[in-house]
Amino acid sequence: MKKRTSQLFVAVLAGMATNYGVASMSEQFNVEPTIEQKLYDGVYESAEFLQMINTAFVDDIVGQSVIMSVNGGVTGRAGVENDDSKERQTRDVSGLKPREYRCEPVECDVHITWQKMDQWSKFPDFANRYRNHVKQAIALDIIKIGWNGTTAAAATNLATYPMLEDVNIGWLQHVRNDAPERAISEGATANEIRIGAGGDYENLDQAVHDLIQAIPQHKRVGLVAIIGDELLAHDKNKLYAKQAHTPSEKTKIELQQVIDTYGGLPTYKVPFFPERGIVVTSFDNLSHYVQEGSTRTHVEDNHKKKRVEDFQSRNDCYYVEDLEKIAFFESANVKWPNADGTAWV
Repeated sequence: MKKRTSQLFVAVLAGMATNYGVASMSEQFNVEPTIEQKLYDGVYESAEFLQMINTAFVDDIVGQSVIMSVNGGVTGRAGVENDDSKERQTRDVSGLKPREYRCEPVECDVHITWQKMDQWSKFPDFANRYRNHVKQAIALDIIKIGWNGTTAAAATNLATYPMLEDVNIGWLQHVRNDAPERAISEGATANEIRIGAGGDYENLDQAVHDLIQAIPQHKRVGLVAIIGDELLAHDKNKLYAKQAHTPSEKTKIELQQVIDTYGGLPTYKVPFFPERGIVVTSFDNLSHYVQEGSTRTHVEDNHKKKRVEDFQSRNDCYYVEDLEKIAFFESANVKWPNADGTAWV
């Protein structure tokens, strides 16, 4: 790298070492908890969705939920005034059940070539730009694994599993494993959920409404519908076709009918969510846990490859706080009528 870049790089490393409270970034070290918290706050702030769900540090690599949920009512009367044999009884409001989480080791290792560093060094804040870019990449991977993760392989394969399916067990897979009746894979036809005229559901509103019914009434607080891009696009295309000869209706379509609600619930598009999937839950029912003190990092200037390498690892996992407060349609099984209505595709 150029002399100017090298000097800037040394200054950046010194600054990072000071922030982490260590003598040098060249040796692997455990990040102190207070600094670790700031590190992941920066990651979570890089993606709006991660600011809406639960994010927490846990003490142990294996344990039980750290987030409480409401489990039934707590208000009533015991009638002790008129019956000496009765006593007031307390109820456990936490709703916590003995279901474990299990953190897995994950690695976020990146590099930047000397050539790119030379190109970017003209920007005084290039180090911050680069770190923010890395934080956003890590945040997007957290979301990607959360929706698509099915296993935690000893050695992952990005070529075979581009959606990071083998990095960790995500939220939907936890439901499949622990409450399979809430992972709906078929309607009247085996292995198919048909949405459209003559199908299991006439439209998305009816489909979302049916998923709501799978959730106990006292737990229908803060519910949202997360719907895949392909389903939303298909529904939007139908509305455009319907209003093809009345252009003034286009604004209504853009502002209200597609974006705001389905089945009476606020509707969201989330990155990397299965394209034909529908899930009904609350944001605070989805959690990402990081084991406190598990973050390790070091930076290496690799002369053999003419690049700077940044190694970071942590133990983390995904958790559904209340399995009774989530239900979803399997994306791969959702079908709609083809153009001439002769088949479900």
